[in-house]
Amino acid sequence: MNNSKYKIQFSKKSLTSLISAITLSALAQYSVAQIGSASVQGIIASHMLPQPGIEVTAKNIDNGYTFRAITQKDGSYTFKGLAPGHYQILLQDKAGKSPETITLKVGQSVSLDFEIDKPVTNDDKIDEVTVIGTQYKIKNTSGEIGTNVSLEQISTLPQNTRNFLAFADLAPGVQFTQAADGSTKIRGGAQSANAINVFIDGVGQKNYVLGGGVTGQDSSRGNPFPQSAIGEYKVITQNYSAEYDQLSSAAIVAVTASGTNEFHGGVFYDYSDQGMREMYPAEVKDNKKVPGKQNQYGVSVGGPIIQDKMHFFLAYEAKNNADPKSMTLGGGYTQATLPSQFTNATQGISADFEEDLFFGKIDYLITEEQKLEFSAKIRNETELTSVGGLNLLSYGSDKKNDETRYDLSHNWRSDNWTNDFHITYEDATYNPRPHTNANGQVLMNNANAVILNAGGGADYQNKSQTGWGVQEDFTYHAISNHVIKTGFKYKSLTLKAAEQQPYNPQYEYNIQYDPTLAQPSKVRWGAPLAGIGDGSAESDNKQYGIYIQDDWTATERLTINAGVRWDYEESSSFLDYKTPNAVVIALRGWTNLQNSNINIDHYISDGNNREPFKNAWQPRVGFTYKLSDSNDLELFGGAGRAYDRNIFDFLQTERTKATYPTYEMNFISADPTRDCHAVSSNCTNWDPKYLTAEGLAEFVNGTGAGREVDLVNNKLKTPYSDQFSLGLRGSINDDWRGEVSVSHIVSKDGFTWMLGNRRADGSFFEPGSTWGQPWGSGIPGYGSLIISKSGVETKTNSLFIKLDKPKEENSWGMNIAYTYTNAESNRKVGETYSLDYPSLSDYGTHRVHDLPEHRLVIVGIADLPAGIVFSAKLNLQSVETFYGQDCRAGWNACVYRTFKPDSAGFLGYKQLDVSFSKDIQTDYLVTGSLMTLRLDILNLTNSVNHDSYTDWYGGANEPLNPDFEKPTDTLAGPPLTLKVGLNWKW
Repeated sequence: MNNSKYKIQFSKKSLTSLISAITLSALAQYSVAQIGSASVQGIIASHMLPQPGIEVTAKNIDNGYTFRAITQKDGSYTFKGLAPGHYQILLQDKAGKSPETITLKVGQSVSLDFEIDKPVTNDDKIDEVTVIGTQYKIKNTSGEIGTNVSLEQISTLPQNTRNFLAFADLAPGVQFTQAADGSTKIRGGAQSANAINVFIDGVGQKNYVLGGGVTGQDSSRGNPFPQSAIGEYKVITQNYSAEYDQLSSAAIVAVTASGTNEFHGGVFYDYSDQGMREMYPAEVKDNKKVPGKQNQYGVSVGGPIIQDKMHFFLAYEAKNNADPKSMTLGGGYTQATLPSQFTNATQGISADFEEDLFFGKIDYLITEEQKLEFSAKIRNETELTSVGGLNLLSYGSDKKNDETRYDLSHNWRSDNWTNDFHITYEDATYNPRPHTNANGQVLMNNANAVILNAGGGADYQNKSQTGWGVQEDFTYHAISNHVIKTGFKYKSLTLKAAEQQPYNPQYEYNIQYDPTLAQPSKVRWGAPLAGIGDGSAESDNKQYGIYIQDDWTATERLTINAGVRWDYEESSSFLDYKTPNAVVIALRGWTNLQNSNINIDHYISDGNNREPFKNAWQPRVGFTYKLSDSNDLELFGGAGRAYDRNIFDFLQTERTKATYPTYEMNFISADPTRDCHAVSSNCTNWDPKYLTAEGLAEFVNGTGAGREVDLVNNKLKTPYSDQFSLGLRGSINDDWRGEVSVSHIVSKDGFTWMLGNRRADGSFFEPGSTWGQPWGSGIPGYGSLIISKSGVETKTNSLFIKLDKPKEENSWGMNIAYTYTNAESNRKVGETYSLDYPSLSDYGTHRVHDLPEHRLVIVGIADLPAGIVFSAKLNLQSVETFYGQDCRAGWNACVYRTFKPDSAGFLGYKQLDVSFSKDIQTDYLVTGSLMTLRLDILNLTNSVNHDSYTDWYGGANEPLNPDFEKPTDTLAGPPLTLKVGLNWKW
């Protein structure tokens, strides 16, 4: 036998001294799950000979949980499925001697080899061994592109939202953005936020109904999880292993905090208001700030129930904000030129937001081999949305966004395998409704430009996902040089969606002609179909997923990761839908469609001709090859496919629009800009009774005639991405590590809606025209035809560079992440409707909007004199690409163009945040307690980061719009803002 691989080089030291300590203080220990778990493995040898039969113990320092392994014939031992945290590693621990101490991070693999003083034979009674040396090394055993975000970074770096995902942009290729309305989203590469998934303690948090990727993050100012309950997390940009599901871009893998053998806790309070920030652009024009305040506070506590056996952890966080929203009138109007009844229309609005986040966990070590854990998360939030800009307070929406999740897990390990089993439950609801129940008033000018929205708003939705699931993950490591993982997941969910749009009738007034609002020119309203439906849809969804993964150490230098997974989903709302007979008759008799290239049979469902998508096979392979021992230089890479899913918010439209149709009526008037008969056949004389529901009921026949018809393709596809990467990583010197990689991602089969209307000859445009949609050529007896298409594609080529210097005690640390991205798409990413052209190919291929070509994120933490901790985050981005519409060649020849505003220069976004904190001993309150005073300065240089620019080139035969490329008043991110905080820990 060749024993050369057992040669271990170390300095000779006895186990009686602590050889090295790599520790990080923390309030609480972390949870464990197969996804995101850590591992320790190594070899015990004596004079180059492997030593079998030696007991190795891994003891969690914080909670006392102890795990054991026996070395195999080749002297190797393995601990799989360990929770990230701090461990003591002991050999034949019977003499109470000092152990080796290591720290494990999320998804990390550590190699710890031991050299003992003398060989152990089969005749020896192994009671005690003497270690004369160790070798510790962090192993990169995966071809994935990933970045760890530590607890120290989460708790120390400056931040505005206390959203733990705010630091995901420390990973190249990942963006965390805060929109002008305060909502946040996370995005990987060129794909939309829908394509990400977040795994907390191994369980995916996917949003099955709405966008945003994870539940609760669709247009919300709230946080998905209490930050104080997050231990640390890892961002995997691409080439993740086969256990990760329901995503096609980035994966976020987080572990939660747990109780320890000591009672610990903390309280915090953060505050800022309008007096602690600079003005927004709209406020500069008015020379007056809109009142506002941001309160964030919370408490966490954890400790033992039974020492070394059972622990608890509880966390509560809350937000109580009044965020400023400025009014900006359209059409060139000012307060002085508005009708007199709209006094104070330009006065700013404080939009309230309240959130309560709860997390609780109990863990119990049944035996050294088995552990039971139960956790619960509850999220309740209410907010005022859709105010500011053109919308008065009355026109806003009151939104409730609630979520409850439970997770019961059982972890079981032996010398050869580890098993992790979860039973989960989730209940998430999303419910915006009008702030005011009254007729809506849409004020317009002669050119149909909206000036102001007043009265009651239009938005009513009630959407939810509820159900339970089981998840099984099994890891087998008894086969030499192989770690085999396999598992399955099953979920049974009820998805619901109700839409009533518009909930309040919307009356349009041309105030340039009629400033007294004597008569509207048009009204839009919705009404349920009596005895048929009320704009709601419900689906019983069954989800299945299986995978197998082999991490194979092929040689001393080469590791290969190969796996495959398969996912399958049944959605009753899609499968069982039956197109109404009256609609089928109308479609089959529609000669316009017969003359077109649309095969309507692909969209007509009889309730039995649809099948679930069955081809979601996802092969994934990665590798790591060590090029050099001196600096741990490694070549790594991988290729794989990842399927996401179609969100229910797209599919439900087929049912909800069919039972709560939208109606429209134009009113005859003397206004020369509103010639009713020239724009519609739905014309009638005005009568004040049409301001009432009873009056509008005269135009509703109860059959749905005139309604829009939305149809999903019977062969619906599932969106996916193919990912390829290659890179180098290693140590630059004793302090710095570096990584450089190139990436290529192609995503396909993204969902969009397209206009199915066709003219009499089957064409979309008039002869000789390239613009002018056939809105007036709808289905006979109905309105427009809207059909689905699985055809949105993106292609992304990226260069990622990372430089990391870990922070040591009384020192400083820094992380640098640079991303170069060249991405293009056949549709504006995030746009659900593509109604301007007959096919997606007509849109052409454009550079992806709102995605900078260059992005640099630098963070640093340093210990200053007097016990002050300084931290900073710098975010620099090149100017983004924007979409604009150009109709200067004629109203029948409009085109979309992409542009980069010249006024923005090279850098379109720049923000420097800094933080100063000081710990003060408060032993006079509680022994060992600390009070931390903190000041965050956000956007220190008060950079004006515009969120949008005027994108209208001009109309027919007009010169270039003089306002084209000029910035609007909306900002991406805050102006210069001060935030003070107080944190007390015991």
